[in-house]
Amino acid sequence: MEEVMLLVDHKGKNGVVPVKVTDILYLSYIKAYRKVAFYTNDATYYFMGSKEHWTEVLNNSGGNFMDVDRHNSVNIMKVRRTETKPYYAYFEKFRTVNELRCSMSARGYNELLEELSVGIKQHHKLVPSYQ
Repeated sequence: MEEVMLLVDHKGKNGVVPVKVTDILYLSYIKAYRKVAFYTNDATYYFMGSKEHWTEVLNNSGGNFMDVDRHNSVNIMKVRRTETKPYYAYFEKFRTVNELRCSMSARGYNELLEELSVGIKQHHKLVPSYQ
């Protein structure tokens, strides 16, 4: 399982820690910090660079991330449900009080739904049928 080294806080005062690529739910460029924020179930981490660069790095490290608008990329494998008007991706099956959500553009929403439906079709092809 691949890991990336990320900053614990946006200023870097608390050092870096290894974070599993599969634990990252989504990433977002934070203009005020000029850093990319990496969101997991437990914490938020940071690092310099662009969202596009980190999306590619994570995909080359075993992840399955997709741009959903100009600031955000989601881990397709972690999306559990979506919402329209406004467009959001959620990472838990049922609503919770402090659940994380990632905003998306209409184009990103449509591309994500298409990618999720392709994944479901491929998954069903792998299920053995008993006769």
